[in-house]
Amino acid sequence: MEAVMACWELEQALQSLTGVSPGEGTGATMSDDDEDQADSDLNLYDGSLDGTDSMGFGPLVPTETERSLMERVRLELKHELKQGYKEKIVDIREEILRKRRAGKLPGDTTSLLKAWWQSHAKWPYPTEEDKAKLVQETGLHLKQINNWFINQRKRNWHSNPSSSTSSKTKRKRSNAGKSSSENFV
Repeated sequence: MEAVMACWELEQALQSLTGVSPGEGTGATMSDDDEDQADSDLNLYDGSLDGTDSMGFGPLVPTETERSLMERVRLELKHELKQGYKEKIVDIREEILRKRRAGKLPGDTTSLLKAWWQSHAKWPYPTEEDKAKLVQETGLHLKQINNWFINQRKRNWHSNPSSSTSSKTKRKRSNAGKSSSENFV
């Protein structure tokens, strides 16, 4: 009895998820023979739903037919869910792969940017004209060029001995010799 009720609940859940009524799907729904068997199983019991049979011998054990029915319903539900979400899973997988690829710029592009960087190592801030020229040469968007230079300066500029970090250190040392009131005035 419990198995029949569980199968019925599964069919209802499947119908609400897929919009397919019993008999319309893949054919893995309850057949007329299964319904007859379920009806005869219902007649064997006195209608109690407490999990014991009418003789009080403990929990009901599903019959082979009920187990088969539950397995078919489970397989149909699994199939319907796979079909319903298949396109979404493919889209998500493609998006993840696209994002992985998006992190790296082509080698020839970075070599152009690095060449500009090295020729302007003392002040690696391209003008708007420089950026427009790099956009044309590399085929990148302006935002990509800007981000590349931001990242490059963060990673490499301050560790570069030819950069202005030495002048910053000199300024700090000269300010350290002044009294604290002179620094804030």
